[in-house]
Amino acid sequence: MLTYAIQKVGYDHQQTDPQGETNLIAFMAAIDAFPWGEQHQAWDEAQEGPLPALVLCNDAEQRQLWVTALGTGTTGGTAGSYQLQSVAMRMRKGFFGKGKLAQDATVADARNRGEVDRLCELFCDGQYDALDREVERLAARDSGD
Repeated sequence: MLTYAIQKVGYDHQQTDPQGETNLIAFMAAIDAFPWGEQHQAWDEAQEGPLPALVLCNDAEQRQLWVTALGTGTTGGTAGSYQLQSVAMRMRKGFFGKGKLAQDATVADARNRGEVDRLCELFCDGQYDALDREVERLAARDSGD
């Protein structure tokens, strides 16, 4: 089951408001309807805390995809570029060969809405290997690797 949450300006970094069950189409509509311009203006005034975000969640798979529209020049609820954070819980080998569950997060910039839509589609379809590859590709593109 997929759910989503919102994070607004003034929240703690891990604080979100759960919005309930979702699917790809409903989540895309939530991105369009979110008050990005208003939230970025509030952040510009506060200059503190996290930027606003929508968080797509699959709790059973321990996965999240955080989406933030960048800039205040939003029209119709959308912006030209986005920052995404793909979060997963993964087993890491510790001392003495014992595995330990640890959070793994990758941040990448999407230059257009098509890239965001593609990542959300992969997430909603449960294609996490493809999602991870695409997020890594975007992150490497932005770092110049």
